[in-house]
Amino acid sequence: MENQPDKVNPQERERLMSFIKIMSAIALALGVVSIIVGILVFVYHGGGGYPVSSGVGIWYAFMPIGFGILGLVANFSTDEKTQRNTLNGHYVMSILMLSMGYALAASIQGLVTCSQKEAKCGSNPDEQIALHAILVADVVVGYFISITSMVLHLKNKSILHPDWKYRKGCCGKVEGDK
Repeated sequence: MENQPDKVNPQERERLMSFIKIMSAIALALGVVSIIVGILVFVYHGGGGYPVSSGVGIWYAFMPIGFGILGLVANFSTDEKTQRNTLNGHYVMSILMLSMGYALAASIQGLVTCSQKEAKCGSNPDEQIALHAILVADVVVGYFISITSMVLHLKNKSILHPDWKYRKGCCGKVEGDK
């Protein structure tokens, strides 16, 4: 029975999984909003150039959508192995979502560029300002959710990831070995 994960309190696990479900649903909605805003940026392009026409909203959306899907699959999965794998993927996606600094930088740059009524904004600077403001808020909320998710996973790893206790690290040692 060595290297078997400890039994966890099912009520506590269910409570944590409900947090993951809520975060995942919000992230999924953020991803959809990001795609819509990204498309609208191109619709109101009006001869604009970079950074306004970067399409950052469209490609940023893949991270929160992946995060949301993995979290929801983990919540609705009855198979323990599938749930374990999707929770691990959910944790990794929270790290990847936080690493999307370019999305925040490009959307802030578009917001500033359009607020100064530069030619890069094309013929619709007011619409571009609103769209980039929405995108900045979308990415910031996504960052908050990813940080919250990472803290939740790491603080409660004995409940959400009991198998992590027995993983070998870089040097082949199991936690507790000397």
